[in-house]
Amino acid sequence: MHDARPEYDRRASPDVPQPSRSLPTTGPDLAPLRGVPTIAHPEAAPNVTSNSHLRTVTGSPRTSAAGALADPARLDVLRRLGLMGALPDDAFDRVTRLATKLTGAPISLAVLVDDERQWFAGQTGLAEPWATRRQTPLSHSFCQHVVSDAAPLVVTDARDDDRLRDNRAIPDLGVIAYAGVPLVCGGVAVGSLCLIDGEPHEWSADELDVLRDLAAMTTTELELRLAIVDQEAAGRARVREQEALRAVATLVAGQGPPRAVFAAAAEHVAHVCSAAMSRVVRLEPDGTTRLVGAWAQDAPSAPEVGRAVVLDEGTAIATVVRTRRPAAVSGRGVPADAAELDDPAAAMRAGAAAPIEVDGRFWGAISVGWEDAATVDREEISRVTRFADLVSLAVTGAEARQQLSELAFTDHLTGLHNQRAFSDRLEEEVRRCRRYRRPLSLVVFDLDHFKLINDTHGHESGNRALAEFAERLVAVRRGSDVIARVGGEEFAWMLPETDGRSAMVAAERARAAISDLPFSDVGRITSSVGICSLDDADDAQQLYRHADLALYWAKAAGRNTIVRYTPELISAPPGGAAMHRLESAKTLAAVRALASAVDAKDPSTQRHSERVAELAGELARTLGWDPARVVLLHSAALVHDVGKIGVPDTILLKPAKLTDAEYEQVKTHAALGAEMVADLLSREQVLWIRHHHERHDGHGYPDGVADDQISDGAKIMAVADAWDAMTGARPYGRPRPLAEAIEEMRRGAGSQFDPTAIEALLLLHQRGGLRVASSDPTT
Repeated sequence: MHDARPEYDRRASPDVPQPSRSLPTTGPDLAPLRGVPTIAHPEAAPNVTSNSHLRTVTGSPRTSAAGALADPARLDVLRRLGLMGALPDDAFDRVTRLATKLTGAPISLAVLVDDERQWFAGQTGLAEPWATRRQTPLSHSFCQHVVSDAAPLVVTDARDDDRLRDNRAIPDLGVIAYAGVPLVCGGVAVGSLCLIDGEPHEWSADELDVLRDLAAMTTTELELRLAIVDQEAAGRARVREQEALRAVATLVAGQGPPRAVFAAAAEHVAHVCSAAMSRVVRLEPDGTTRLVGAWAQDAPSAPEVGRAVVLDEGTAIATVVRTRRPAAVSGRGVPADAAELDDPAAAMRAGAAAPIEVDGRFWGAISVGWEDAATVDREEISRVTRFADLVSLAVTGAEARQQLSELAFTDHLTGLHNQRAFSDRLEEEVRRCRRYRRPLSLVVFDLDHFKLINDTHGHESGNRALAEFAERLVAVRRGSDVIARVGGEEFAWMLPETDGRSAMVAAERARAAISDLPFSDVGRITSSVGICSLDDADDAQQLYRHADLALYWAKAAGRNTIVRYTPELISAPPGGAAMHRLESAKTLAAVRALASAVDAKDPSTQRHSERVAELAGELARTLGWDPARVVLLHSAALVHDVGKIGVPDTILLKPAKLTDAEYEQVKTHAALGAEMVADLLSREQVLWIRHHHERHDGHGYPDGVADDQISDGAKIMAVADAWDAMTGARPYGRPRPLAEAIEEMRRGAGSQFDPTAIEALLLLHQRGGLRVASSDPTT
C-alpha cells in the first residue's frame, strides 16, 4: 500500500492552496459554519483629512496590531503569494517609479508585511543598505499599522506622533512624512503602497488619489498572481487527490480486505486534505460507533482500531452520524478534558465528514480534522465525500463476498459452519497449536436414534430438532470455539486452548443441555459424544478420526454418554482394559436409564435426579470445585436414587404418611444404590451416593455418620436432594414457596445440613440462580 501512495508532506504543502477553508454560513447539506471577516477594498476606505498628522478612521477597533498581523488567514495568503523573500520583481518597481514621478515624493515602496518583518516587493528612492536588503524588522515599519488597521495611514511628521515617534524607521531610514494605503489580496490586507519623505510633508488630495489608484492597480496584480498560484496549486492538488483515490480504488478493485481499505482511505484522505487526523467509523446495530480505520499525524496518538468510540457531539463526524448528511465545523474551542475524551476529534478545532452508505442504508462515516480553527472549504467536503464513496464500494464488495462465502461455507439449516469450512478451520487451528505448542480438543456429537425421530415425527420436525440442537450447542460454547454440522445428524465442536480433561467437562455440560429438556416437536433427545485432544493425534485428519472412533465407542456403550479417545481404544485387544471401560460405560448408561425410570413412576418426581444433579453441580461450582470433580458429582447425582428400584411402588407412591416399617424400607435405597454402581463409578462417587441421606448431626442413614465423616459431595447432594423434594409437588405434601423453602433450609444448617453447603445455596439464591422444582415445565 505504501508503495502505491504518492509522497505527501504531512504538514500543509506550500503549493496546495489553503483558502482559509471558508464556507457559506448556511447551506442545505452543511452544518452552520463561522465566516471569515473580510477587509474592505482601498477605494472603500474611510476619508482621510489631508491637514492632519494622523488619519481618522471610523469603525470597530482592532483588538491589537500584533493579533491582526498574526491572523492565520492573512499569513496564509502571503504564503501562497510567495513574494516575501523573492527576487526583485519589475512589475512592483514600475508602480513605485510611477508613484514618485506622479507625486514628486522622493521614496515609494510596495511593502508586504507578515508577523515578523516587512518586505519591499517594489522600491524607488530607498537608500542603501535598505534598497539591497529589501526588508526591515517590524521595529522599522510604519506599514504594519496600515495592515493591522486595514486602513490608510497619513502622517505629516512622525516625530510629533505618539504612535510613531519611537519607530526606528525615523532615525535609520530617515522616514519623517508617510502616506500608506492598504494592499488587499484574498480578502485580507497583506501590505501597503506608501510614499515617504525625509522632511515634513503635508500630503495633498491629488497625491493621495494617485496613491489610491496605484494601490488598486497593485492589488489587481496581487489578486491575479494569487489566482494563478491557486489555480496551479489546485491542479497539483487534484493530481495528488487522483493519485490517492487511484491507490485506494486499486485496493478496492483487488478485493483487498476491508480493514486495509479503511486504513488506506483514512491515511490518503488526511494527506490530501493536509489534516492532522482522520477516521472511518461504522455504526453498529445496537447504535454504538466502532472505529474501523484511523490515521494521525502524530502516529503514537492514533486511536486503536476496532474499539467502540463515544463521539464528541461538537465534531463533524458526530453530526454526520446524527443527521446522515455531510457536515463541517470550524472555530470550535478545544474542551479542557479533550485528552481524556474517547473521541480523538475532540482535540481538533475544525473538521469535515461525509456519510458512507451501502445499498441505500447508512453504514458509517469518514472524517478529517485540523488543529487550526480556519473554516472549511466546500472542496474539502467534496474530497472527503469522494473517499466515502470508495469506502462504500469496498464495503459493498466485502458484504457481497461475505454472502457468497456464507453460502459456500455455511450449513443452510443450522447457520453453523459446514463440513468444508470446518475442515479448513480445523487444519488452520491445528497448525497454529502445533507451532506454539498450545492445547486443542475436538468433540463430535451424534444424535441418538435420529432415524426414528424422522420416521415418527416427519422430516420437517427432524429438521427443526437439528436446528434446536445447534442452538443448544452454541449456547454453551465460548467465543473462540467453532461448531459445525458435519453430517446429517453429526456435529463437531473445536475447542482451542483446551486440553482433553477440560474438553470432557465442556462436553458433559453440552450433553446435559441437550438431554435435560425436551425438544419442542419431538420430545427428549440424547446424543453420543466422542472426544480427542491434540496430544493424541498427529494432524487434523487424525484428530477427527480419533474423535469419531471415540464417538463409535460412546454409541456402543449404550448412547447418551461421552468417551474420550486414548491409544488403548485401538491397541487394546478385546477383553482388555479398554473393553472393560466400554462395558462399564454401557452398564452406567443402563443404570442412568433405570434411575430415570424410577423417577418417571411418579409424575411428581419426573426429572428429580436430573434436577438434583444440576443443582449439585451449581453448588459445587459456587464452592470453587475443580471442573472435573463437578462432572463426577453431576454423574453420581444422576443415579443417586437408583436404589429405589428395590422399594415397592405401594410405598414410593403412597399419599399418606409412611409407617415406621415402610420408612425403614425406604431408607435402604441409599445403600442399595451405592452397591448397584460400585463397579461403575469411582469409590468417591459411590460414597457420595451412599451418604446423600446422612445428616450433619449424625442422625441420618444408612451409617449414622456425622460432620467430617460425611464426604463433601454427599453434603452437597443432600442439600440439592432436600431442596428438590421440598419445592416439588409430592403425594404427601404441597410444594413450599421459595421464601419458605429458603428459611427452612437455613434453619437446618448445622443440624440436618452442612453449614458450608447451605451458604452456597443462599449465595446461589442471591445471584438469582436458584429455582423451585414446581417451576419445571416438564414435571
